[in-house]
Amino acid sequence: MQSGLGAVILAGGRSARLPEKCFRKLGSKELILHVFERVSQVTSEIMIVSKDASSALRLREILPSARIVLDELEGQTPMVGLLSGLHATRTEYAFVSACDTPFIEPEVIRVLYEAALGTDGAIPSNGELEPLCSVYRRLSTTNAAEFCLQNGQLSMLELISQLRTLVKVQKARLRRVDPQLLTFVNINTSSDLERAEELIRHV
Repeated sequence: MQSGLGAVILAGGRSARLPEKCFRKLGSKELILHVFERVSQVTSEIMIVSKDASSALRLREILPSARIVLDELEGQTPMVGLLSGLHATRTEYAFVSACDTPFIEPEVIRVLYEAALGTDGAIPSNGELEPLCSVYRRLSTTNAAEFCLQNGQLSMLELISQLRTLVKVQKARLRRVDPQLLTFVNINTSSDLERAEELIRHV
């Protein structure tokens, strides 16, 4: 376990293509449970952010020991969920994940955490950034998110632009611990879920 690292799992998204996707089953388990079990191999300080009270009740049925927090603000942006989760976190750093990435490799989280130490965080990059599979320093990211929301800046990329010492970790480096980069497979559609069913048989 990484003592200075917590985690925030965002389970409040309203996916039009796959409604209530964090509760969708992959194999015998809900997507959120897959993510939680993998992240919990690295840290026990996990915040799950829910969009409303009814979803929080469902999450508690699936994860009775988890700490579940509600979105503090209205808004269709992951930044609101991230800020809500960071407000409930007490560790210096937090790994942030969406609820639809069931193949997260715990070693990827550890590599990102080690790269983040002493900076504002570490984000995977391969030309394209992965803001919802990153490690952030709690204090500086909270301040940046509050600034962005106060100024109507809702994009995670706008948040990232405020983090002056955020380290970019090339995906080629992450292939050493996740050769197929399955960490970055996310489930947005029914077709994605079907492909994940094939994958899970071999993971």
